[in-house]
Amino acid sequence: MFTQWPTYSPTISYDFNEDYPHFEMPTQNLPYNPTSVGWMMEDRWWSFFAGKNANPLVTRAAVGPMLAKLNEDFGYIRDSMGWPPDKAARNGYRSAVFLYGSGLGTDNASNTDKGGWQSAVTIRGTTYPMILLSYYPVYCFDPSCPYSDIDYQTNAVVHEGIHAIFSSMPGASNKSWFHEGANCWLQATMNLERKYGQDYTSESFGWLSMGSILAPFIPIECYSGWLADGTFGGPDAQGVNNNYREIIGGVQYSEVFPTFLGEILGRKSIPWIWENCTQRVLEGIGSAIGDAQLKRLIQEYRARLCLCDLKRYSVAVKNMYEDYMGTIIESDVAGVDITAWKATPYASTTEGEDGWLVPETRTLPGWTGANIVPVTVEGNSVTVSFQPNGERSTTTNMSCQLCFRTADGTTVYGEPFSEGSYTMALDENQPVDNTVFIVVCNLDYIYSGIVRTYHYDYRLKLSANARAANIHKRHFESFVL
Repeated sequence: MFTQWPTYSPTISYDFNEDYPHFEMPTQNLPYNPTSVGWMMEDRWWSFFAGKNANPLVTRAAVGPMLAKLNEDFGYIRDSMGWPPDKAARNGYRSAVFLYGSGLGTDNASNTDKGGWQSAVTIRGTTYPMILLSYYPVYCFDPSCPYSDIDYQTNAVVHEGIHAIFSSMPGASNKSWFHEGANCWLQATMNLERKYGQDYTSESFGWLSMGSILAPFIPIECYSGWLADGTFGGPDAQGVNNNYREIIGGVQYSEVFPTFLGEILGRKSIPWIWENCTQRVLEGIGSAIGDAQLKRLIQEYRARLCLCDLKRYSVAVKNMYEDYMGTIIESDVAGVDITAWKATPYASTTEGEDGWLVPETRTLPGWTGANIVPVTVEGNSVTVSFQPNGERSTTTNMSCQLCFRTADGTTVYGEPFSEGSYTMALDENQPVDNTVFIVVCNLDYIYSGIVRTYHYDYRLKLSANARAANIHKRHFESFVL
């Protein structure tokens, strides 16, 4: 038993200053000059290209404030957080925004079409990531714009600019889900640091982080979450085709796992991934810190979320539980009918005739997923027996751990085990509300095409002084953080 997790050695850490120079502010625009260009605008590190068919709502009154925000936000990301700019600025050109639907060679859209993305433009044989925006988000920067979603749209422009940085990195491939989650992490961290400095406490995650916390059976490296057919979206959206569930379908935008890496392995672990990891994220981390430590990292991630034990983000985890537990999750796609699920972080079990607890099949863990089973205990100890069940679940890819919080907020973790029985003493540290949590994890972190269809089964048996608790009770409300 322990109250603090051990550190990782070796770990992953990278400072961009090791290999990237101090970049001077560019003095020239990308040499993009086809006859379709109608007008341009530039401001310090950024420039804007509009075609001759630009929507008339896009004027200098909108583009000026947009370039000013990009300079401000990416100046902080570059100068205070230490990230390099995108490929254009590294090659001496201003980073660029192109107007979608304006007649440029970037697209064939109408000037009334909406949207915004990170795209790329190839000039003289070199491809440069850039921001491609329709009139709608650009017009949102105009002081006269009457739209109700201005804040969302203007911040989304920065989001696309962060993608341009990631897409300029050696580790850009094999991690579509991480392009979104790490993006949300970087932007959220920037905003917190600018407002509070380094010594901050976050009280919230973005709403699309819900699946990481309320549905722990969803894998870590997952795009679009728990699909309508019961499988999971792969890291690069494998299997995803208008078959996702409400809210959970956006799990790739969750900043929870990148936040965990930043808090536990350190903020420089995220740059390490983009600079050094050309594989999928977990596989790459595992190659650096070793198989045993990577599996322990998965277990620690799940157990810490269970107890709202995420350092500066512990309150944010608890608030996510508070806000979304009980949400009815249905299909997010018209015409796709699925059985509704009432969101709870806790797994449902039934007791078989042999006394072993059988978990609900629908929410069995996917690869790197977990189940949390709350248990009410009477007495000074509890014994839990654990057995992987079925040909896919083995003692090498399944792990079980007991944990709880005391009334004063102390976190207590039992040593993870892969089979057999574990007894946790409760005489010195009593669990608040007499509730102990069983965290069952799958540890298969190397993705293959078929693994996204798997759910991993297991069985649990409790000592006579324990019983499975109500999975719809808000057990976390008693946690003192």
